[in-house]
Amino acid sequence: MADTPNPRRFAQAVEITTATYDQVARNYAERHEEMPPHWAERMDEFVDLLAAALADHPLPDWGRPGDDCTLEEYLQFVPVLDAGCGPGRDTRALAAHGLPVLGVDLSQGMLDEAGERTARRLPRGFIRYALMDLRRLELPDASCRGVWCSASLLHIPRQTAPRAVAELARVSRAGAPIVVFLKRQQGAEQEEFQHYQFSDAGDARRFFAYYTPEEARQLLEDAGLAILDQASVPGDSPSAPEWISLVARKL
Repeated sequence: MADTPNPRRFAQAVEITTATYDQVARNYAERHEEMPPHWAERMDEFVDLLAAALADHPLPDWGRPGDDCTLEEYLQFVPVLDAGCGPGRDTRALAAHGLPVLGVDLSQGMLDEAGERTARRLPRGFIRYALMDLRRLELPDASCRGVWCSASLLHIPRQTAPRAVAELARVSRAGAPIVVFLKRQQGAEQEEFQHYQFSDAGDARRFFAYYTPEEARQLLEDAGLAILDQASVPGDSPSAPEWISLVARKL
């Protein structure tokens, strides 16, 4: 059962959720190892949009980064940003398309899990992981060729989410595609904590923010993004909220 909303607790929503993911990273990774069909379809669309944007705004071929490459040097490759990468499932899938990918997350436990699950040298593409907060990305303007943001913004309070979306837009170069997955609002509940019931993690909780399709669209448009497509997808179980997936472009 969800907790009764309490704005005072929502002020620490991201920190509480991050602490939970630090605890349950292995369990979460095992439960989400397979990519759902809609996610795979969206990723194919995203990769096609990346290719189209690259044709319009070409980038130099820098080859492959060395093992001792710093983050600053890695950004010369103008990577795809996996914003809230968790244990790296989607990061690795993007790299398999031959892309340079930067996976960022605020949970060190998730990043540790991602590192364990990612080969040091990949047959295609390449990956760098970094600890970052979506609300304050430590990246230069226009440093990413696109943004994949799956199930990350939903852990940020609604009043703070516009700041995070503005950051995603800021670090994207002109014409870059941006994909976002949010949870659809059911009933009157807009924000809540839920216990993480999938492991023996004690009082581990996660914060969730919910949006109507119209609110989700407005959230991205207010950051200067043009919506290309929007869809609603069934939740992870019959009782779970639907997903809202949006495909946008940086103007």
